[in-house]
Amino acid sequence: MIVVSGFIRVRPEKMDELRPYMRAALEGTRQEPGCLMYAYGEDVLDPGLIRIVERWDNWAAIDAHTTKPHIKAWADAREAAGGTLERHILAHEVTGEGRAL
Repeated sequence: MIVVSGFIRVRPEKMDELRPYMRAALEGTRQEPGCLMYAYGEDVLDPGLIRIVERWDNWAAIDAHTTKPHIKAWADAREAAGGTLERHILAHEVTGEGRAL
């Protein structure tokens, strides 16, 4: 399994404008083959910061994900709303079982 986590930062005043594109990206991605979990969360203490958590079956599924129209539309919407101000996303291959906390 591949676990992806990180964040992107957008202009806080553009969040209302961007939410429909976020929703479309979430809905589309959750239907993709190999997607086990895909979530965004707005940081309530840091406006404009969107936390990202994903789980995928394999690297090929992630590679295919980056070519989907709903992901391009989400990226285009961010660009039109002033761009992605900051981005830090990492993917990790998980080879063992985790531990519940």
